[in-house]
Amino acid sequence: MLQAASAAGRRQLTEIESKALLVSYGIPVPSGGMVTELGVAEALAERIGYPVVVKGVSESVSHKTEAGLVELGIHDSVSLRDAYRRISGRAGLCGVLVERQLPRGRELVVGAIRDPQFGPVVMFGLGGVATEILDDVAFALAPVTHAEALELMESIRSHRVLGEFRGRPSVNRDALARVIEAVARMACEHPEIAEIDVNPLLLEGDKPLAADALVVLGGSEIALPNRPSPASTNLAALFQPTSVAVIGASNDPLKWGGTILVNLISGGFKGRIFPVTLQTDSVLGLPAYPDVTSLPEAPDMAMVAVPLHHVKGVVQQCGRKGVKALVLVTAGFSEIGEEGRRLESEITEIAAGYGMVLVGPNCMGVLSSRHNLCAIGALHARLTPGPAGFVSQSGNVAVQLIVSAERRGGGIGSFVGVGNEALVDTADILDYLREDPHTRCALAYIEGCDDGRRLMRSARRFAQSKPLVALRAAVSSYGSRAAASHTGALAGSRRIFEGAARQAGMLLTFDPDEFLDLAMAFSYLPLPRGRRVGIVTMGGGWGVLCADEVARSNMELAPFDPALIEKLDGLLPPYWSKANPVDLVATIKEGVVGAVVEAVVASEQVDAVVVSAVVSVFGLAADVLVEAHRLHDDRAIEMSQPEMVEPGVFAHRRESFMKQLARLMETYHKPIISVAAVPVGRSVFTNWGKYGVVVIQSPLRAVRVLSYLARYTEWRAKQEGEDGTW
Repeated sequence: MLQAASAAGRRQLTEIESKALLVSYGIPVPSGGMVTELGVAEALAERIGYPVVVKGVSESVSHKTEAGLVELGIHDSVSLRDAYRRISGRAGLCGVLVERQLPRGRELVVGAIRDPQFGPVVMFGLGGVATEILDDVAFALAPVTHAEALELMESIRSHRVLGEFRGRPSVNRDALARVIEAVARMACEHPEIAEIDVNPLLLEGDKPLAADALVVLGGSEIALPNRPSPASTNLAALFQPTSVAVIGASNDPLKWGGTILVNLISGGFKGRIFPVTLQTDSVLGLPAYPDVTSLPEAPDMAMVAVPLHHVKGVVQQCGRKGVKALVLVTAGFSEIGEEGRRLESEITEIAAGYGMVLVGPNCMGVLSSRHNLCAIGALHARLTPGPAGFVSQSGNVAVQLIVSAERRGGGIGSFVGVGNEALVDTADILDYLREDPHTRCALAYIEGCDDGRRLMRSARRFAQSKPLVALRAAVSSYGSRAAASHTGALAGSRRIFEGAARQAGMLLTFDPDEFLDLAMAFSYLPLPRGRRVGIVTMGGGWGVLCADEVARSNMELAPFDPALIEKLDGLLPPYWSKANPVDLVATIKEGVVGAVVEAVVASEQVDAVVVSAVVSVFGLAADVLVEAHRLHDDRAIEMSQPEMVEPGVFAHRRESFMKQLARLMETYHKPIISVAAVPVGRSVFTNWGKYGVVVIQSPLRAVRVLSYLARYTEWRAKQEGEDGTW
């Protein structure tokens, strides 16, 4: 049927043909059939039972309702005859469909499209004629497992509509999941299909039936980029080279070739450094060489910062010399147009031919704090060790985020700016970091991808053992193009990427501040076992804000049992809140706050704890004492025992409290996030054991971070025995 329609040059199947295809995949449809005579229509209606719906069957009309080819609520033969005559009189129809009308109620949509980056993609959401107005749909890469189909249903904002609704039973989720699986399988098995639209999908009792269907033709296999694979054995040379050549080295520290050298030396790189330049015999006190051929040995890695017209020759020299990894900083390639794209392709082929790993072009460089390697340009970077690996398609964004992480007190263990991804791409780096025992989590800045399915396969493999957080940019929709189906019109790069990321366990954010919050949390905190949050706060208002965000973030406010309440009663004044959130009522008596936090975190009813305003209160108390001492010294006031209230006391208590938080996390294996009530400088403290103390600026941000931690825990738990289907 599909071949015949394609051979005839048709753009779509008729509704009758579309439903026949659905039935062949086990998707139920209402009883009925196509007729070309009124008498046959009447007999069919009597057989299937009124009420019926009458539709015009067309090989070219996609949206029949808008074209006036649908009449609902036909309750008797008189109405049937009138409707039949009105519709059958329209030109260009193959016939008239008479079909049992299903009860109206919840209207759903299941569809599929063929995305240029991800291939076949399945969609689920609220359906009906207002699908695009409601705009409540979610996507997943096809094919999908049964578990993924069930999760897709929960991904729409209105997922509660699938439960009991206005006296109607809950939707049979297993039956609905089978419909989603079938549509996804259909799209995978028939590349000639461009779009599938089952809309509306109605319910009879709790079972879904396809009330309407459209299959659009003209699809094809997705043409993936023909890019050589990098030599994975040489990827290690990016992170732990024993020697580095800087080609285009300069005595000017502000030029790329100068900055890279400054950072290499400042970072304490222990290997050999070979400046390469035609301009001088010495660069920053190091002996320089006129070309790669003249080097005394083949360096493991070469940093290339030469003018565009020299790049091809330099790549050839590096290949002949035996360089393992090439980091091409120079810009002016595929990012500027066709000529640059051609040159990029040529140097990629050269590098691959020699088995070299090529990073870039148009990139910022690489960093490996464990090996004292800081080979980046544009700015001075300090190496601060940390457990996170970072891969970025933007060097500028990445180095600013790395500097921000360093100023918070956290570190980045390794970084690769992949730039244009001519050879080595984000997926390659994730595959390497997955096997790296020193990488605890990965961070990625992603603007786009040529082969989305490959990226998500690597992301899923990574996330099955370690958290992966991605900052996504360049998400403008391409789905506004003219599309024959609702599914096509609703598709867009952001929606599809979000759906694929959800399947792959990639934790997605669009906010750089939240990205850094998550980076620090996954680097230094244990994962929660569930979503139950305990809140300990210096004041009631902060607790209310936290509790509100707990609800918004789909977390749970942990219930406190009588034993925990009684324990807290023995620690706090009698007028404390007697519930979660725990209002400390400004108690700063030594030892009390720590005991309260331990009681809460030790509770079996609590999975994670937010401690709000405590750390900053110690600092504020110290500030008051500093001012009081100043006034005392100026004789503006008289303190009776100034030596008994030294400001340093509270600084010590603040540090002791944070050390206690680190110890409690190691003891109970639950995350504790501290919230600062006022702006703080350093916000990550990592020297007190297995876990570090992470201070976040806002209680709302703290709760959102916990929701990401919990989401990852849940995703990991679902992966037991699940390898995915793509």
